[in-house]
Amino acid sequence: MADIDSMIRGHLSQQTYRRKSAGRSLIQGPYPLLQRHQNGKNNCQRIGVEELEFVSQAVEGHARFQQLARRYAELTEQATWERQTPEIKKKFRRFSRPTSPRLSSA
Repeated sequence: MADIDSMIRGHLSQQTYRRKSAGRSLIQGPYPLLQRHQNGKNNCQRIGVEELEFVSQAVEGHARFQQLARRYAELTEQATWERQTPEIKKKFRRFSRPTSPRLSSA
């Protein structure tokens, strides 16, 4: 995580437009687009070609950070359970067992 030096939340995609001119349909683009949720709303912003490399690496940095954070949480939880006494493990064992599917009466 310490090696990640830039992060931007969001997703990069490409945007194109169809436009009619003189009876012909023209396609404009593709334009790089940064999409992300901010303050409960979807925020879309075009990215210039000169900024694309930096923004792309920052989006990948955030995705990598999220992946590493999930893995850290998984390993820490596993280590926590392994340190528990046998009585505690036995008490919570029923939560980790898969349940059989219930048959519905039709």
